[in-house]
Parts: sequence; structure tokens; C-alpha cells
Amino acid sequence: MRFLIVDDDPQKLQLVRNFLVEQDIDTNDILQAEHAAGARIALANGSVDVLLIDVLLPARRGAPALGQNCVELLRQIMEDGTTPAPRHILGMTASAETRAEFEADFQSLVTRVLHIAPGEHRWKQDLGGFLVYLRHVTAARESNDFDICVLNALRAPELSGLLAAWQPRLGAEQLLGRNIVYQTGTLALDGVERRLVCAHLAQMGPIASTHAATALLCEFRPRILLMTGICGGFADHVNIGDIVLAEKSWDWQAGKWKDGGAAPAEAQASDAPTDATDRGFQARLETALDQRDASSELVADARALDGSITAIHEAYRGAKPEKVPKLVVGPMVTGSSVVASTDIHTLFREQHRKMVGVDMECYGLYYAAEQHGGSPVKAICIKSVSDLADRVKGDDFQAYCSHMSAMVGLETVRGYFRR
Repeated sequence: MRFLIVDDDPQKLQLVRNFLVEQDIDTNDILQAEHAAGARIALANGSVDVLLIDVLLPARRGAPALGQNCVELLRQIMEDGTTPAPRHILGMTASAETRAEFEADFQSLVTRVLHIAPGEHRWKQDLGGFLVYLRHVTAARESNDFDICVLNALRAPELSGLLAAWQPRLGAEQLLGRNIVYQTGTLALDGVERRLVCAHLAQMGPIASTHAATALLCEFRPRILLMTGICGGFADHVNIGDIVLAEKSWDWQAGKWKDGGAAPAEAQASDAPTDATDRGFQARLETALDQRDASSELVADARALDGSITAIHEAYRGAKPEKVPKLVVGPMVTGSSVVASTDIHTLFREQHRKMVGVDMECYGLYYAAEQHGGSPVKAICIKSVSDLADRVKGDDFQAYCSHMSAMVGLETVRGYFRR
């Protein structure tokens, strides 16, 4: 926690500073200012958790200390938004008369007003109790509120397939921010009601998934962040219906496009050049891999389900592939483009020869989970191959694939909580 003490009385300022140090606040986290102008600079230069501000304050160095200077600064923070706001504001005064004079203004602008003076001790009790409260709040932010957060790219068939497979008890749909639709409720796992939040993206793509995952992690602080649904696959590693456990992911489009040199002679001989290749040049992507990993624990839990896939496949009532799918562990790369080309396979193989799947969201999910600064979270993306990335797209088995990935996801989290 960072503190900013604003007071033109060196004795009172040192008194408060010494008390904070006694309460195990690091001296590097205690900032000081002597006037309103200095306070504005300190607030603008970095985040502050607690502002301790004197009721009587000079506007700048050498100016008289007036109550209106402090009130004006606080209103710029609280009402105008022209000065960055700290999380909490406490008023200070050494004069009981001054405190009474400005009490009405401060009640609407600060948490409380402390009477700080030599020989006074009540303020230490009040400030000490406030520090205990802040530490409890900080600890709560670093703990988990929900057990499971599921984020799907599509409302249908992915989220609808998951809800049909899991049968959770959920409340009404709500809006987080401007475009993240979610529901909260519970899911019964082995007789225990687990707190659950389900959401889907307003649009597909890695930017949308990163934004949504970050917002959900900050709002609900789940223990597990899960994505299920459909993905593309590569025919030399997977078949339609296979379930991909994405042990790692990256943005396959990240890097630098460079001139790859002269094109083949037959391309150069063309009478009607239409693109860079026909004009005698080939573009080449110099990849900048930024790999993000799934939770190794969840990957291990999912791997253990290999023997259950046949039963899940046979229990499904609807259009499905004749061949029983298999679990495949490997990289699933993410990009903002839909892939339906054999030509792009050369690029993929240059990045990783054992790449098994491609989607538009997984990397964003893993990135958000890894960058999350709050409560610890374990993330995994489990998707079923609904089409092969080197062929024309089809939707014959999207409902089946959504169901299969949802069921594998369900059993994965069940296994995690059993441990």
C-alpha cells in the first residue's frame, strides 16, 4: 500500500510517518507533500492507496494555509476528476476548532478526520484500525471468490452446448462492462456446490478474448478459468471430433512480414501479374513467438480422461462422426483470421511441427491468466475439432464438438476439485 501525507507542519508530518513505519509500512511507500500543488504532482506521478491530508493547506510553497485550498483539491479529485484519485482519503488536523469548522465539507469528501497532535492518542487507534481493515481488503482481493469461470467464444453452439451438458443453476443474464454477457450460479460436483460464472464473447478474436478474460478475472477472481468449444485442426495430427488439450498457445500472425526473394520462374513469366508473388517476389513471415502455457495440473487432469471419451461419445444423441474421437495434447495457436488454406500449413510447420489446433481465442485467455495480478488462477482451453484448417469450413458437427469439449471440461474440473 502506498501512502501520501500532505501537511505543512513538519512535526505532524513526521508524527504520522513514524506511526506508519511502526505499523510495518515500507518507508518507500510513504510519500510526502507540503502543499496542494505538491499533492497534485505526487498523485499524478503514481497510484496512491491512502491520502492523509491536512485540513489547513497552503496552495503552494510560501502561501498561507487555508481550509479552502484543501477542499478545492479534494473536489478536483472526487467531483471533477481532474486530479488522479487515491483509493481512500483521510483528513487530518491538530486543531479541534479547525476540525469543527470544516467538518461538514470533509464528511462528503473524506472517510474521516483525525485529530493529530502531540499528546493525542485516539488518532493512532483510528488509523491503526483503518490499516487493519485495508489489509483485510487486500487479502480478500488476493483470494478466490468463484470456483469456476467458463468463457466461450460463441453463444451457440458453444455456450448453449456447455449449459446443456453441465446443467448448472444460473441466475439471469447480466452485463459486465459494455459487452460481456454473463450469468452466475452454482454447479454440483460430487455433492459440493461450486460457485460458477459463465460468459461468452460479444465478438470472436484474440483481442476480445483477452479483454473479456481480464475483466472476468478481476471481477470474479475464479480458481479455474476454462474455455471450451470448437476449433480447427490439422489433418496430419487430428480428425474431426478429436479433443484438443491446448498445453500452450501463441499468436501465429505475430511477427514481421519480409521479402522472401524471387518467386519461381513460372510465376515470373506470367503475363498478368496480380500480386507480389506474380510480380516476382514472395512475402515471408518472420515469426515472433510469445508462448503462453495452460495449467499443467489441469492438463494432467484432462489427460486422465482418455478412457472416458468412448462413453461420452456413445451417450451423445445427435449427428456425430462414426469414429470415436481421441484426446490430443499439443499447441493450439490463435489468430484473428479464419484458416482454410493448405498454403498456410507451410507457415504453421515453420513455427511448430507438432501444432494440432488453431482457434481465435486461446492465446488471449492464457495471456490474461498469466498477467493477472490478483488471486491465483489456473487456465485451460479444451476444444473439439469441428473442421480441418486446410479445407473448406463445415458445421456438420459443431453441436457435437461443443458437447464433447464441454463434457471433457466438466470432468477435468471435477478431477481437479477431487484432489
